[in-house]
This record gives sequence, structure tokens and C-alpha cells, in this order.
Amino acid sequence: MPKVIIIGGGIAGMSAAHELIERGFAVDVYESNPTYLGGKARSEAASGIVPNPLPGEHGFRFFPGFYKHLTHTMKRIPHGSGTCFDNLVATETILFARKNQDPLKVLARFPLTASDLNLVFETITGGATSAGLTAAESGFFKDKIFQLLTSSKERFEKEYEQLAWWYFVEADRFSDTYKTLLADGLTKSLVAAKARQMSTRVGGSIFLQLIYNMADPDLPADRILNGPTNEQWLNPWQTYLTTKGVNFFKNHTATEIQISARQVQRIKVRDGATSTDIFPQGEYYLLAVPVERATELLSNLAITRLDPIMELPAELATKVSWMNGIQYFLNTDIPISKGHIIHIGSEWAVTSISQVQFWDPADYDIQSQSGGLVKGVLSVDISDWLDTEFNTHLAKDCSDQQIAELAYNQIQQSLIVGGVPILPVNMNDVVVGFHLATSLERDPVTRVLNNKEPLLVNTINSWDLMPKSFTGIPNLFLAGDYIRTNTGLATMEAANESARRAVNCIIDASGIGKPYAKVWRLKEWAMLWPYKWYDRKRYEKGIPYSSDFPWWLHVLAVIWAIICLIAWAVRYVFNLIF
Repeated sequence: MPKVIIIGGGIAGMSAAHELIERGFAVDVYESNPTYLGGKARSEAASGIVPNPLPGEHGFRFFPGFYKHLTHTMKRIPHGSGTCFDNLVATETILFARKNQDPLKVLARFPLTASDLNLVFETITGGATSAGLTAAESGFFKDKIFQLLTSSKERFEKEYEQLAWWYFVEADRFSDTYKTLLADGLTKSLVAAKARQMSTRVGGSIFLQLIYNMADPDLPADRILNGPTNEQWLNPWQTYLTTKGVNFFKNHTATEIQISARQVQRIKVRDGATSTDIFPQGEYYLLAVPVERATELLSNLAITRLDPIMELPAELATKVSWMNGIQYFLNTDIPISKGHIIHIGSEWAVTSISQVQFWDPADYDIQSQSGGLVKGVLSVDISDWLDTEFNTHLAKDCSDQQIAELAYNQIQQSLIVGGVPILPVNMNDVVVGFHLATSLERDPVTRVLNNKEPLLVNTINSWDLMPKSFTGIPNLFLAGDYIRTNTGLATMEAANESARRAVNCIIDASGIGKPYAKVWRLKEWAMLWPYKWYDRKRYEKGIPYSSDFPWWLHVLAVIWAIICLIAWAVRYVFNLIF
């Protein structure tokens, strides 16, 4: 069978290796990190706190219900008596924490109990008021959600790609609370993007997927792993792929793609352990590295002359930002909330989660691992390291200790219920140590902080800059979260989807006749198709969106919705029986 050389052992590279090895290809993976696979998704060994290393966890890694590609792969990774997919546990709530105000709690799943229904009712009836939104602001935002639900695919792809989320929700018209909560706050905290720059096509699509998940009783909207990421997912994945025949070479960095006769002849790779160059060769080559690394390798005249599109990632590489984690190891377990916490309005766009409450002691007991010193882990993401507009102290200019103290202060000041703080004011009263992501490196002389692993953030008009998985060079393919996918956002899901697309291209090029890897579209509510059809007709005539639908369309939509509900009920009963 043909051999595929994969450059990059992150989620995209491992996903591609998984699909290829199960189809009989020979696969070698070259990863620059000397210790870990998994790229930005990995956990790290946090040392120096106790004799044993503790898990340094990325704060906002989560597996929403709309993830299909990644979870499909996880279901095929053996772990214990089941699979890695079995290690996903659903969260219950999302907490919107606010400085000097009581937090807002939102259900993160379909309501299944009386208390769930209570929380939903409180959110619907009092959520806007307690958040500080006026009735007009709340009603207007609901109208914008309805617009997203009933806009055509064509309007999303063409018009909303050019429209920033800030202007879609018309943030300038409303209060600072509206701006902070519904415009800038969510985009910065969730995906390190800025509301004035993030496209409504991507932001609106992901927002809808979360809404669809919360309306589905069979699908948790938010899931996390029941233990440290490496132990519960990445290490078993590496073991499975190695057992199947994948060869992993860590501490190997690609430095040059060499072209001859319109093909990749070979790739030059530096072995970091010996400082020597090697030239792994195969029939096909898959570049599965982040966009900034891909740019370095693709900015080669021999490549761009054959495929000018390979010049585009260089512009995408200018659209990266910092989203990096810090973990606090606590002398007591403080669950805080049964899910993720978004610290709305925090200077550094902080998000957090108290993790040990979700970890299974049978798989990972942090108290035993730490000799009883550590009982809780507060895992935190900082999404705004660089913005001078709102920040008194830029995170990138702080020492490690200052980062830990200032991030803790922002968290502590926003977690106050009824005037009572959940966390102590003094960090040292509860924190026995912290771990800052190793992707943040300091210059040994200047001590200036550098980010080796920035995150690609979505901006308007970036879709046209994203390449597809195939190139003008017949044996060179691309995978990564900057590739065109249905997901459309720099996530683990997009990385996995892009890998499947690249694998399908390799299957096609090789002519081996193996089944293609499955690729899913984003979910839509079929019952809304009549409205989407009507909006498409308006869009084709160059007319803007309007929710002033004709009466006959509402009648048609009701009839269509009844048909959809009957079809759903029949399918649900059929699945229960068979």
C-alpha cells in the first residue's frame, strides 16, 4: 500500500493517521514537540509543585454536542473496557460571572428534571433583567437569533461572511451591558475573537449549533473529559495508532518541501535530538501543521508557481492571536459551578472550569498523585493577552507570577454571590502552585514573552483565504484548522474534519478504492426550510433580509413543521424498537 508522510502530530495529523492506517496505508508522522502529541489539545506535566508531575490542562477545551467528526474518531479509540468517547461527561450549567454582580446561570443541556425546568424558566423570565439588559435589548437580540435561524445558506456565505458580529447585533445602538454580554464578551471569551472582526457567518453558525444542541434531549451541549487529556484520550490514541502500524517521530521539525517534476520529491526534516537532517520519502505528503508553520513551508517559489493559492495562508497567518492556559492547583476542591465559567468583562477575557469534580478517581486521583496536597484544579484560559484598549496590565508584559496573581484576581472578583466571595481574596490561601502553558516562552536575555502556539481567530472575509485540502501539486495535501471545512472555526473539530477531507483526497489520488472518510454538515432545523427558501429568493434578487414574512409562508411553515415532527417521531420510535 502507498506510504503517506504526515508533518505534524496535532489533532489534524493524528486524525489523518487514524483514517489512513485503518484503510491500509503506511503512515509516518513527524512532530516537532519533543514530548507530546496532540498539539494545542494536549495536557502537560506541571512540575515543581509536588514530587510527582501534575496535569497542566487547557482551560476551555470542551466537546460540544455538535462535534461529530472528532467524537466519531474517539469512538474508535480503545480505552479500558470501552472507548475514549466513554470518557466524555456532560456538564450541567454555564456560569456567566460578573465583577461586583451575582453570576448568571444558564442550563447547558435540554431540561430533564424539575430543577432544570426551573432554571430555564428563570433564565427566560428573569435572565435579561438580572443581566442588566432592558426589555428592548433582550427583544432585539431574540429577533437577531430568529434572523440567524431563518437566513438562507447563500446569505450566510456571501453577506454574513462580510459582516462582523458586532454590527450584526448592532452593538453600537445599545448599552455597555449589551455590548459586554452579547457582543464582545462571548466572542472574546469563547474563541479569542473580537466582535468587531469576527464574521457573522462563523459566529452565527456556531451560535446556532449550540442552540440546536440545547434543544436536543439526546445530545449534551457541553462535554469535557473525565480526567486529564493525555491519560483519557491522547495517550490511548497514540497507543492505538502505534499498534495499528503508525510510526511517530517526535522532536522532528520539517524545514523544507523540495519539489521536482511538479511533485513533492521529499521533505527535509531536522532531527532535534541529533541536529541532523533526514529526508523521509513516501508516495503522498500531508502537511498538518498550524497556519503560521504551514506558511513557512509553503512560501516557496517552486510551490507557489505551481499553485498560487499556496500564497494565501501567509495572510491568514497574520490573523492569529493568543489563547493560552494557566492551571491553579488548590489545597481544597472548590467546584464553583458544574460547568464552564465565562468571566464576562474580565480584562483578559478569562474563562475557567473547576475540573476535579468531573474526574473519575479510579482513572486519575489527584490527591494520591500529589500526596494529599492538591485537592482541586482550577483550569483557566486567558484569551486577551495583547489588547491595550481595555487592559490596565497587558498579560504578555507580565511576569509568570504577575500573570497568576492578576488572572486569579479577575476570577476572584467576578465570583461573588450575595456579597460573599466564592474564592479567598488572597491567592496564597488556596493556591499551592500554578502551571503556565509551555507554549509561552521567555527570551533568556530580555525575558520578553513569546507565544510558540498562537490560535487562528476568525475575521470577516477570511473564507477566501482558506485553502482546500488538495493543492496544485498532485502528491501534496493540507490539513489543519485553517483549511476550508463545514465547521469553519479553529477548533479540534475543524482539525479532524480537515484531516478527513485530506484523507479522501489521498484515497482518490491513490485509486485504491477504499471507503471515503465520513464528513458531516452543520445541523439545521428542517422545519425552518420554508423561511430559508423564501430568504434565498430575496437574496437572489439582491433584497436584504426581512422577518416580515407573508401570511401564506407562515401557513406553509406550520404544515411543513407538522410533517417534520411526525417524521422525527416515527424515526425516534423506530430507533427505540430496532
